[in-house]
Amino acid sequence: MYEWLVCPIQGRQLKDVREEDIIGDFRFCNTYRGGGGYDQFPKIAKSRGLSCTGDIGLQFVVQLFGCHLDCPYCYVTRDGINGKHVKYTTEELVNCYYWAFVNRPAGVFHLMGGAPALYLKYWTEIKIGLDPDVIFHSDLLLTEGDYNIWPFRIIKDRNTLLAINIKGVTRADYYRNTGKELDTHLFWRNLEIVQESGVGFYLTFTNPDKRFLEEFKALLTKRCGENILKDHFVIDLIDYKALE
Repeated sequence: MYEWLVCPIQGRQLKDVREEDIIGDFRFCNTYRGGGGYDQFPKIAKSRGLSCTGDIGLQFVVQLFGCHLDCPYCYVTRDGINGKHVKYTTEELVNCYYWAFVNRPAGVFHLMGGAPALYLKYWTEIKIGLDPDVIFHSDLLLTEGDYNIWPFRIIKDRNTLLAINIKGVTRADYYRNTGKELDTHLFWRNLEIVQESGVGFYLTFTNPDKRFLEEFKALLTKRCGENILKDHFVIDLIDYKALE
């Protein structure tokens, strides 16, 4: 059984997380708070037919250690990505979710980062450990490394929904948003693998260069079909104001 590296809420990130949302080394995220913000996950999940016994707008968040990017706007902050971390087996993580559920019935198990797909081949352990009426949600950046199609095929069911975050619509845009060079070959190959697997996903665009956004969308549909843009949305967040 795999041992996960979990980063508790720490350092500067504590300035933007309410104390009542922290539970042990984990936290709750109410996506409906403040009118829903920019996170459209509950709306998309409902439209795709996902359902759970808990609150679909409340997520139990496991924040994993590590990221290969250096995004200037990251609300997790470097403290929350590369700081102190604690080891949990898969069984312990799943048990912590159900322990937390007694306090607040989160309908969504959100495996978050950093870059959670750095741990992609072990996602299957969590998915198998959760009851079918728990929604599994995580995030993909398409540049964490070479994806394998089998984890996606194993976790895909009606209650799995992933968010693919596109960090730039040109090479320059990607570098501006991440501080890293874009490996376009890796990006497109990984996107094709996710799509071929049949797992449920939607796209988000973080702070895209609007001058080239529509051109990039046209390229996406040409390579992947019109359905690739179903439920996509743009996140204009770039400067993380909370830390001020």
